[in-house]
Amino acid sequence: MQNENMISKIREGGVAQGAEHAEERKRLLTEDLGYRTAEKAEYALIASCFNPLLEPQDMKAFAKLLEYYKVDYTLLPKEYCCGDPFYLHYVNDKHEGDLEQADELSKEFFEENLKQARNADATKILAYCAGCDMAFQRFSDSVPEEIMWHPTLLAQLFQGGKLELEADFYPGCHRYRQELNNSLPDLDAVRTVLSKIEGLELTEFGSELCCMKPDELESLVPLIKHKTIITPCSGCTLFLRKALAEQGDYRVFMLSEVVWAAVDGHPL
Repeated sequence: MQNENMISKIREGGVAQGAEHAEERKRLLTEDLGYRTAEKAEYALIASCFNPLLEPQDMKAFAKLLEYYKVDYTLLPKEYCCGDPFYLHYVNDKHEGDLEQADELSKEFFEENLKQARNADATKILAYCAGCDMAFQRFSDSVPEEIMWHPTLLAQLFQGGKLELEADFYPGCHRYRQELNNSLPDLDAVRTVLSKIEGLELTEFGSELCCMKPDELESLVPLIKHKTIITPCSGCTLFLRKALAEQGDYRVFMLSEVVWAAVDGHPL
């Protein structure tokens, strides 16, 4: 059985936190992180429910990259949750009927986002979050709009930069996307972007291990060779930071913060 309280909150406020947090999230996105709302735009940006709170530095960097590359985008007036929490509930608990309900809810909320994107004449849906991209891709064949994860856009825009840094790269296992969609997110785009950064030396590790599973995380941590880890998934940043918090001065970054440093010429 899916979380009826969360369903009600999303229907009322759009995001999973509910209406009481929607305005603060909007203020955070526009005033603190630098995103904009426009009447018309090419891209409708789905910022996700939780990433403005979980990854404000990376989201701020992504906003700067959108401005730097003059991307014609807009936030939605009332963004709706993609439904990712309902899929995660199904994958973890495997209750009968939960996947069908997750699809119904995700489609309902996707259509609310799509109405707003079409009102803005947007032809592309740009998902910041890998989970949002996973959910939206389940409906991509039924809509004319192009749906893309934000690293895919960065791979199209970024021509190169410089950043002197040795780091580990954890692409993530994306296990439940593989189970649900039989696919991975556009990790080739992530690798393409990172490969264009002069001075960045990467050691890739552990994509077969899941940072969300305690036993696999225990095996994952010893594979880390450097004090800086780059990963494209905000769920992975959360679990890696928790695991490394008491083991020294480790730093975990997502893609946009790394790219903005390379473009802007400042160290991480």
